[in-house]
Amino acid sequence: MEKENYSRKVPGWFKVLILITALPIFAWPWLMSRATETFTNSGTDNSLPWAFVMLLPLYVVLSTWISYRVYASRREVSWILQGLQILVYIAMAMLVA
Repeated sequence: MEKENYSRKVPGWFKVLILITALPIFAWPWLMSRATETFTNSGTDNSLPWAFVMLLPLYVVLSTWISYRVYASRREVSWILQGLQILVYIAMAMLVA
């Protein structure tokens, strides 16, 4: 019953927004191949950026789930999480470019 309560409080347009911001995670295999090329060609120890790329799917899933769950009680936090997720995508694109 609690799950239904959350579902009713989150408007449909915000569910679509959450889905749209989570969709770029399907580009993760491409991101991993680009990261492999970039980090092996540089010849330096890049373990920290590699860890960021490896943890991206976990971050996206957790951020999306938390954003959905807290929308009913704290809309600002949910919007901040969505904005941070977009900024992380931009940062990852710059990291492997």
